[in-house]
Amino acid sequence: MHANEYSDLFVCPSTRKKLRPATEKEMEAMRHRKGLESLEGAWIRADRAVAYPVIRGIPLLTPNNAISLRMSRATKNASENPS
Repeated sequence: MHANEYSDLFVCPSTRKKLRPATEKEMEAMRHRKGLESLEGAWIRADRAVAYPVIRGIPLLTPNNAISLRMSRATKNASENPS
């Protein structure tokens, strides 16, 4: 079964919002973060606030595995105005 076939089944365990597979562009952005360099896949919540990692082909859909996708104001300002 292809990953997209699970899109109707997977929901966020905290909010019950639908999840979708991360795009390659989203994966590349996550892999640039410390500790996520070897991330093989992820499921993104509909509001794009969190992602759930895929490890050895298994989606880890538990709140403690959620990866925040929201940038803090300080991080966002630093990335927009590099010195």
